[in-house]
Amino acid sequence: MNRHLIPPVLCTLLAIAVPAAAQTAIHRCVGTDGRPAFTDQPCATIGATPVLPPTATSARPGGAVADGASVGLLCAKSLADLRGSIAQAFALKSANRIGGLVLWNASGQSAAEGIRGIEALIRQPLVSLDGDEAAGIDVATSVPGGGLATRRTHFDVVRDSGCLWLRPRPQPSASP
Repeated sequence: MNRHLIPPVLCTLLAIAVPAAAQTAIHRCVGTDGRPAFTDQPCATIGATPVLPPTATSARPGGAVADGASVGLLCAKSLADLRGSIAQAFALKSANRIGGLVLWNASGQSAAEGIRGIEALIRQPLVSLDGDEAAGIDVATSVPGGGLATRRTHFDVVRDSGCLWLRPRPQPSASP
């Protein structure tokens, strides 16, 4: 190779390599309005919830997670993950946990309005989770003072950005 070509070739390679090395991690978050947010800052700094597992650089020794990330609020990659997260939310009586599984931006209701409905739902004992990705998931809960009566609340299941999300329908129905 000609010695006069080496400096320009090296400069070109460095010009390509330096921007690649300067890139920072992108954090995928869900904002308080339910819309996805992508940022170079940790989700907690913008008041959002992370939806992807923390990177190895954000994990602290002993399993603690830095930057306010919540390992429990990850997107569901499969229907089994989604069902497990719903069941865990009922076990914890956590409306916010189910709220983190909802794709609010296309649900036709505000996140605050939806969380209020989920808070009422989560107070009742979970009886069953029925359905699949195509038909959606019916959450059956006991009706207070209703004996064997159950209340079914339907959530459509939506695939978005590699995750399965719930999309609520407005009216639950009671059945004997």
